[in-house]
Amino acid sequence: MASSTETQTVDRPQTTKETFHFINDPQEAINEAAAGLTEHNANLSYSPMHKVVYRSDLETFRKDHVTTIGFAGGGHEPMFSGFVGSSFLSASVSGNIFASPTAAQIFEAIKLCQGSPSPFSPGTLIVCGNYTGDILNAGLAITRATAAGYKVRFIPVGDDVAVGRKKGGKVGRRGLSGHVVGLKVVCALADKGESLERIGEVMNWIAENSGTIAVAFDRVALPNNIITEIQTLPPDTIELGLGCHGEPGLRQISPVPKPEDLTKEMINLLTNTEDSDRAFIPFSKNGKEEAILLVNSSGSTSDEVLARFAELAIEELGKQGITVVRMTLGPMVTSLKQSGFAFTLWRLPAPGEDAPITQDEALGSWDRKVETASWRQ
Repeated sequence: MASSTETQTVDRPQTTKETFHFINDPQEAINEAAAGLTEHNANLSYSPMHKVVYRSDLETFRKDHVTTIGFAGGGHEPMFSGFVGSSFLSASVSGNIFASPTAAQIFEAIKLCQGSPSPFSPGTLIVCGNYTGDILNAGLAITRATAAGYKVRFIPVGDDVAVGRKKGGKVGRRGLSGHVVGLKVVCALADKGESLERIGEVMNWIAENSGTIAVAFDRVALPNNIITEIQTLPPDTIELGLGCHGEPGLRQISPVPKPEDLTKEMINLLTNTEDSDRAFIPFSKNGKEEAILLVNSSGSTSDEVLARFAELAIEELGKQGITVVRMTLGPMVTSLKQSGFAFTLWRLPAPGEDAPITQDEALGSWDRKVETASWRQ
């Protein structure tokens, strides 16, 4: 970009100590947060031993509907506990801050979602971001579950375009907020009585047609105490492609570019089909494509700032022949109090395209009303 000086190397962040968190015991932060979320919400219940938030009507719902579980380490709220409820997730499982839930926790959520094993159970879809610990623990839980007779399908989602094919290798891209977009749709399908097989096909298709790019002014401050270390970038610097746990991004940019220039670069990373390393979303560039846009705050970025970037993103996508037909903004997948935001873009199926869901059905599922604590309708 003409307005910035870019460095290809990522400088070591500066570390300072600040009074940063309103917490009691850091080990109980997730339990206290989940208890507060569910205590006065009749639609939600909570199992503190396993950190599972679940819909209160689960025992009835699971009899003739596919159930859905989202799980992740803590610190990314409202993902996933804030999305549990009617027409969205059946249950969520949380680990400690930035730590995967254990296999025992995930297995307990499966049992809650299906009750006793039965060959007639509609089954359970389990979704997480593409992180090694999450996948290993889910694998152990699902091995136990299937051996016990439960019907389960597991789909980890990687959507971070900052991680190219060469860097990702066999591990693949990091998971950011693409799975939240997919779950909004497939949970609506589950609510309407669709099968586990179809729901899984749609989830995979959405993952293959979505991407996310993030940017931030800082890394992240873990709530290991009231006074905690926070890693900061040099003054007048942002980091493009930063991971949601503070993983290094593509590069640091200084001085901070104009919002228009930053938006253009971020959108190009999502839509450029000529970059063989990062061309993940298969846009045809025929000038007639449509998409859903999620503008996510990573913690402390206000709706006012998100709204401006949303407007710029919609304008830039329009110049590329991509029409945004739905847009949601807000803190959906956070990194505690990180100062930053991300664009998640889902390419909708075109009329007549060989896809497991039509555009009309996709939009109907996206628009379906939910009863959750945190989703922005």
